[in-house]
Amino acid sequence: MDTKARLFAMTLDLESDFSGALHKEVTLLHQPRRAEDLLTRLKERGIPLSAFVVGELLEKFPELIELFMRYGTEFHCHSYGHDPKDTDSGAEIERARDAFVDCFGSPPLGYRAPDGRISREGITQLAANGFKFDASVFPSYYPNPFKYLFRRSQPHFYRDTQVVEIPNTPISALRIMLSLSYIKLLGIRPYLRLLRWSRLPETAVFGSHLHDFFTDAEALSRMPRFWRVVYGRNRDRGLDFLDEILDFFQAKGYSFVTMSQVYSRFVESVGSRNGEEAEKDDRRAISQNPGGGCQGIL
Repeated sequence: MDTKARLFAMTLDLESDFSGALHKEVTLLHQPRRAEDLLTRLKERGIPLSAFVVGELLEKFPELIELFMRYGTEFHCHSYGHDPKDTDSGAEIERARDAFVDCFGSPPLGYRAPDGRISREGITQLAANGFKFDASVFPSYYPNPFKYLFRRSQPHFYRDTQVVEIPNTPISALRIMLSLSYIKLLGIRPYLRLLRWSRLPETAVFGSHLHDFFTDAEALSRMPRFWRVVYGRNRDRGLDFLDEILDFFQAKGYSFVTMSQVYSRFVESVGSRNGEEAEKDDRRAISQNPGGGCQGIL
């Protein structure tokens, strides 16, 4: 891989509850063939997919998982039960890891906490369970208002660990997330204008869910009114909007990679150092380029 190329990682959260807007399974999970439209389109374009999968789904929906595997999807953990009240406890992380190993026969590299709620103790638990990177942090106003707003938006080590954070990517000074949910809510034209006005990152992590691509009318009917409006915006435009975003980043010269490739490129570029050493380098770079924006570390 070109160590100077800008990278774009397409990620998908495989979960059962519309990002917590519902508390029961959605019918979409029982219709795995509907996902094939997305997988076929990505394969035709040569776009690798990294999926963060909830452990329960590995056990309950093997046909869905097998479909993604046939299309070469790279899998990582998205907790075991997708419980917003228990996103990164030792028990939750261990159950997610064990379900992953039972399904795939090898340990997971990455973890993404539900709602992006990762704590310092959670990072310690990830390290203890052999995870190489976390991809939970949203350096934005939502979710978790202001908690992670000024965190670094590019890959970095956590202090005193070998765990790398690969944050979800914010764009523009407004810190709007690079995700299909936001694109559908705002509309593709305003979103593309924001991208054109923004300083684009070296590493872009794009977020999505199955429900961003395929309308589940039954699930929408069970949502509170606010979430029906949010998820009803541009409800059938997900695949089309994705094409436009991919076209934009392709035209900007980005290489499309998996999350494990993002991790490997970062580690190779800085060496296998602890987080404190990496932080010193980051602070030195910031002092030399004060226009680089707000930074933070957990």
